[in-house]
Amino acid sequence: MRRRLVVAASLCAGLMLAGCQTWQDRADSEALAECARIADAAKRKACQSDVMAAYAEAERKEKDRLVEAGKAADERELLQEVYGSPKDRS
Repeated sequence: MRRRLVVAASLCAGLMLAGCQTWQDRADSEALAECARIADAAKRKACQSDVMAAYAEAERKEKDRLVEAGKAADERELLQEVYGSPKDRS
C-alpha cells in the first residue's frame, strides 16, 4: 500500500515538473502566436526572427550568469582552502 502511494506521489510530482513553463516561455510562445497571425509573409518572418533573437539573447544572458556564479563559487572555495573558514577563527 505504502509503495503504491509513493509511486503515485512521485508520478504526480514528475508530471507537474514536466508541465512547468516559466512566464518567459509563455510570453515567447504568445509572441510567436502573434507573429503567426500576421498576414504578410515577410513581416511574419521578421517578427518570428525578432522573437527568436530575443529568446537567444535571454538564454545567453542566463548562461553567462550561471558561469559567473560558478566562477564565484570556485573562487570562494579556493579562498576557503587557502585561508580557512571565518567560523574556524572564532
